[in-house]
Amino acid sequence: MVDLDAGLVHLDQLTPLRGALRGWAEARSFDPDATGDIVVAVTEVATNGLVHGAPPVRSWHRGDTLIVQVADSGGQRIPPTAGFHRPGSAGRVGGRGLWLARQLADVVTVHSGASGTSVRLHFPYAGTHDQPTG
Repeated sequence: MVDLDAGLVHLDQLTPLRGALRGWAEARSFDPDATGDIVVAVTEVATNGLVHGAPPVRSWHRGDTLIVQVADSGGQRIPPTAGFHRPGSAGRVGGRGLWLARQLADVVTVHSGASGTSVRLHFPYAGTHDQPTG
């Protein structure tokens, strides 16, 4: 079951997406800091998808984990090491989206092929509800 589904085609749709994500998380009593992390991580990945395709954004629960998926049909492959190292900032704007998502989500999986890219962000229940994870 999908709890939130947003088909995006323009960058100006990111503001309503942020509001929808924030409202969705707050309605489920997510910790305010975790809510902010979810909004930033999803917005960064959705922005990447909008630059390279037209993604739907989907979120759902699987057991004790919130999962958000952003998929695009851009066909631009993502290198296997993308987002694992902090990008340099020397006069460059952008290039931090996947790295930021990897910093904020517990698990990030990327599938990139000729037909598009799918990024899944996993946020465990304990981490999103201000409970110790271990």
